[in-house]
Amino acid sequence: MVVAIAIVVGVFILGLSLISLYNDFITERDIQYLIVDLIFFGFGLLLLCGSLKIYKRLLMLSVATESIFEDVMYRRLKPLIDMVASGAIDLNEVKTMVTSLEKRLDKMEETLTKPAEVAVPERIVYNKSAFYMRTVITLFVFLGIYNFYLSYTVPYEPYLYTILYIIWWVFVTMEFNMFHKVEAWVVFGIPILIVPSSSLIMIATIGYTPSMGIIFATSLIYAYLYYIYAKSLSSGKKGGNFLNEKMKEGFGKIVRWFKS
Repeated sequence: MVVAIAIVVGVFILGLSLISLYNDFITERDIQYLIVDLIFFGFGLLLLCGSLKIYKRLLMLSVATESIFEDVMYRRLKPLIDMVASGAIDLNEVKTMVTSLEKRLDKMEETLTKPAEVAVPERIVYNKSAFYMRTVITLFVFLGIYNFYLSYTVPYEPYLYTILYIIWWVFVTMEFNMFHKVEAWVVFGIPILIVPSSSLIMIATIGYTPSMGIIFATSLIYAYLYYIYAKSLSSGKKGGNFLNEKMKEGFGKIVRWFKS
């Protein structure tokens, strides 16, 4: 169900972004609008491809589970069931066949550990699907507030831009349960200290539309970097040049994901 909703949302975002891109070309709007629409198009494409990939894995796990029962368990038990049903078996034969079946099952337990290995990825896939959906919901809240800033002028707007960053901070902090960690609150303070003054300077120098594009991009970059930082902290890994290492690792994962 979660994967199906993600697929529908991905198709919806793709459709809207394509319509908006078409309008950009027809009306010859500024390049800033085209960049924003391309960002939405890329997100919709990633969402759709990722959802289809998760659905494919779930389907493969379902087929693997069924094949394990049909090809292993049922095939081993079927001769015994047939003989018992026909009444053409005595007590000694039952004992012999049950002993043989026990040995085979013991051997399977030692050599065939795939049932346990299949169960773990299945849980991981479902956990990823739930995280995927929570991310989409958070993104919708983020986009709603961002579009509100684009459509309306509100007092002290440069100071309110920090809400776009705080939304992602709350989401990631809740995911990793990091409210008690000092590092999380240090990350929380970064946009509060930097965003208001930077947005005022950018609006005064390069204009409103480019500034909103930069705020949109940097808030997503902030969310990504904080996510991988929180993931690193939750796994107990510290030290080293975090930004350099994680950026390389992130780009490597994106390249491998597209190649797979």
